[in-house]
Amino acid sequence: MSATRSADAIPTSVPSVPAPVPPDDADAWYAPNVKEQRELYPGVVATIVDAGDSFEYRLREPLLSPAGERQLEAIREHFAGANLSRPLTREGTREQLSRGFEPKYRRAIERLIDATPEGLRRVRYYALRDLRGLGELTPLALDESIEVADAAEDALIVHTEHYAPAVTGLPGDPDFLDRFVSERLDTYTVEFRSFEVPVVVYREHLIGSDAFTTKYAVREPGLLPGDRELVEECKTRIWETNVDGVVEDRGAFVRERARLVLSRLLTARNTRAWADAARYRLRSALATYDLAVPPIDDRFAEDRLEDLIYYVLRDYVGEGKLTIPIRDGHLEDIEANRVGERVKVVPRSTVAHDRRMPTNLVFEDKSQWVLADYSWRAPPGTARIRPPASTQYRSTSTSAPIPSRSRSSAERCATAPSSSPPSVLLTVAEPARSGTSSVGESARLMSSPRARA
Repeated sequence: MSATRSADAIPTSVPSVPAPVPPDDADAWYAPNVKEQRELYPGVVATIVDAGDSFEYRLREPLLSPAGERQLEAIREHFAGANLSRPLTREGTREQLSRGFEPKYRRAIERLIDATPEGLRRVRYYALRDLRGLGELTPLALDESIEVADAAEDALIVHTEHYAPAVTGLPGDPDFLDRFVSERLDTYTVEFRSFEVPVVVYREHLIGSDAFTTKYAVREPGLLPGDRELVEECKTRIWETNVDGVVEDRGAFVRERARLVLSRLLTARNTRAWADAARYRLRSALATYDLAVPPIDDRFAEDRLEDLIYYVLRDYVGEGKLTIPIRDGHLEDIEANRVGERVKVVPRSTVAHDRRMPTNLVFEDKSQWVLADYSWRAPPGTARIRPPASTQYRSTSTSAPIPSRSRSSAERCATAPSSSPPSVLLTVAEPARSGTSSVGESARLMSSPRARA
């Protein structure tokens, strides 16, 4: 009888658990407040949560162990004195994160830390975010659904495509906020001695940050700690080089000498150069008798060497900081007024802006100014400079919307002639002297007898 009662007490049906669905699904019973969730980057997830009165924008990034934190701090200290160019817009940030670190940065980071592949991946993400991205704003820059950013007093508020306002966990004025809210108008490359140097025209939307809202930036290669000293030492050695005969191609001569000098300097600066050199010679000797595979000379990253050569050629064959603007056929005028002031440019109609724009180029000290002044001095008047016929202008796709008055990037590129670029008017004013006006005596720039290429 008791056995019969226990059998009857057993339920005939067992409740089932619903099938798993994404957290932002309407049927997600385990996360009812989650409205939207997406992965922005491997290991980086953004979540929109309904907090009652408003929405919350939450970020989840890879976790770092205490050892990883120490390794990241060592990387930051190592690159503290480096000339690292950060993205100017959200579009540039997404492209930078997609590319990752260039080989010379990866090699430097891998030499600084000793970690497992997973630990290295996590540390490398934060290093990329903090050194080549927009810091804490990098994940938000990766989210293409964000349309508006509002800098409140206590927190940064964003408006996404479907939910607004959403309160983030960042302060109201985070670093690089001006870049985060900037819009790319146009981007293309200018060729100089086989180097393709990117140029970006962008508009800032941060009110009150600058009298100019649209700006022109030359994106020259970044430099690692100590690279500036290497460039200056290389230039000094080339200047002291004795030459027999006539140098027909000045650019080719400087490139060859720079490659030789910089290769030696980079090898000498490598703390393991002596061991690498001995191993290289031993393997070369064994390869001669087919006893080993010929070695690969990887004592330094090739892209680092090429970046250093660019700066040597820019200063000795080009026109220093004005090298790229002078060869940019999209520009009409180039103005350099005094030391410490940004160089200004006036574009042609082939760019998505037709007014005067400041650049990221500045003569930082008087020696740079004097060099430019004496290199380009001419009697009063106007001199026009025609860039070399070999200069080519290549336009890339534009992510940000372009005003309706402008044509598409492809149409603007087709308008700019590559075989016969338009002339560019350069105006330089000397630094102010005592007893003179603030602008000082004007000097018009004329074409230098140096080869332009």
